[in-house]
Amino acid sequence: MTIAYAQWADTYELFEGETAQDTWRQGIAADLAKLAGGPATVLDLGAGTGVGARVLTELLPALQVTSLDRSPEMLDRGKVPKERQLVGDMADFRTDSVYDFVVSGFDALNYLPPQALASCLSCVADALRPGGHLIFDYSSRKVLSSDWRALAYEQEKDGYRLHRRHHYEAAFDRSRTVLTLRRDGQTLWRETHVQYVMDPFTLEEIARGHGLQTLSVRNIDSDTYSPQHTTHVYVLRKD
Repeated sequence: MTIAYAQWADTYELFEGETAQDTWRQGIAADLAKLAGGPATVLDLGAGTGVGARVLTELLPALQVTSLDRSPEMLDRGKVPKERQLVGDMADFRTDSVYDFVVSGFDALNYLPPQALASCLSCVADALRPGGHLIFDYSSRKVLSSDWRALAYEQEKDGYRLHRRHHYEAAFDRSRTVLTLRRDGQTLWRETHVQYVMDPFTLEEIARGHGLQTLSVRNIDSDTYSPQHTTHVYVLRKD
């Protein structure tokens, strides 16, 4: 799999910005607001252009958010301050700092296959203070294997045309998305993204092995949980 986020950086927020902000507000920000009683440090995994940091600090100004992403181009494009940037792989990162919260939004953890997700949870446990929380949203098996089983559509904004083609690969239990950006009839770039989903029991079992206890799982747009919903929000606490 090749992911060229340096190419996606310049037009990411044009096509994804509004949806990403809404997802952060309904999901992570809503749960974080209930847990953060004042100033707190937050590490955002797979931060991209820093949409999550902007939403969180707008709603909760006392937060100090550090954005981690493998693409420095994405972080720079989002004008994330250099002192708040960490360039690295969210599946295998180390930090000298200890955080009150680790968050990951807009289905960033779905890009990690099971072994890499387990490694990520281990790194999260190391980065959290005792009693700290991990909060993330996670696309469900339903959306990847059913809604996106064979789906193609195109968006046009500011003269750019973004074509998306989703295909669920049952043999590998993953969803493959091909993004193609065009302008004036010319293909500017094409990249492939692969997303996975781990069932809630296995995810929680792995998390417990790293001292992370699940406090709640809910549908992103309600306080209830249903397996067939498109996106769930998890809140875990470090022992």
